[in-house]
Amino acid sequence: MLEKILIFGICVLVLISTPHAFALEGTHRAELKNARLVNAFGETTPENINTNQQVQISADITNKQDKNQDFVCIVQVLDQNNVPVKLAWIKASLQPQQTFSSAISWVTDRPGTYTAQIFLWDSIKNADALATKLDLKIIVS
Repeated sequence: MLEKILIFGICVLVLISTPHAFALEGTHRAELKNARLVNAFGETTPENINTNQQVQISADITNKQDKNQDFVCIVQVLDQNNVPVKLAWIKASLQPQQTFSSAISWVTDRPGTYTAQIFLWDSIKNADALATKLDLKIIVS
């Protein structure tokens, strides 16, 4: 019994001393949160906007890994019929544990209810999700 406790203790010490032994995979490699609309000064605006009002669709991206991560942040805006009316992306790289606020400009001359979908992928070509997608409802009057 003492031998089993000793082996268990050694295993615990090894795991504690090597926190990077397990690599993050899938949608745990980055965090995508705080979807919002912002103005040209980076100030948060309500999700109810006027036609021809330019806004930025923004979200906070955090690299949860201990290595650099290239990424593509994709924003797709759908109208009330789920028809895409805008598709744009930015490509960048984050250092370990770095946070970045992305922003994609958008303006419409048509009132209605829209949904902005924000995706975080490793690249356009691979389309491997780094984080869970976010949705943002936008009402245009």
